[in-house]
Amino acid sequence: MDQLNQWVRDYNDRLRYVAYTYMRDHNRAEDIVQEAMVQAFLSIRQLREPERPYPWLVRIVINLCLNTNRKYRREQPTDLLPEQRGRSTEDIYLQQSRDKEVYAAIIGLDEKFRTPIILYYFEDLSVREIAYALQLSEGAVKTRLARGREQLKSEFTRGESNDLGNTYSSSKANLYIR
Repeated sequence: MDQLNQWVRDYNDRLRYVAYTYMRDHNRAEDIVQEAMVQAFLSIRQLREPERPYPWLVRIVINLCLNTNRKYRREQPTDLLPEQRGRSTEDIYLQQSRDKEVYAAIIGLDEKFRTPIILYYFEDLSVREIAYALQLSEGAVKTRLARGREQLKSEFTRGESNDLGNTYSSSKANLYIR
């Protein structure tokens, strides 16, 4: 139980951010993370590297997100009760801490490129840890990172204007390789 409490303190916000990139709904993302913590606690014997649980927890969160998205795709949403939401603290934080255009471009990437980009640049996972979390080879992760960066670069070098009439330069699209 102490281990679970420690994980919640250490990783809850980061896992919720990963879940949000899949769910695009703060409430569902929070539910996914809570369920992931319960599943992690119940299957703690499967953890191979107890000193580095984050990639394992990310894998659980991703699997739950994918399963939930599959489930909700089959359901037909209705607009009978439109959701009344104000801006959450997370929305404000994301808006202030990340360049809005870069974030939108990353979210617009195909999932197979988006997830490695987010885990590498925003969650500071190594290629090896991402490979473990996504159940891919390290080479596949490197390829997806490179192709994701190329898509982002082409998104920003198209010469489209933003709301202020400024054009994007390729320097704004650089994601620095660590």
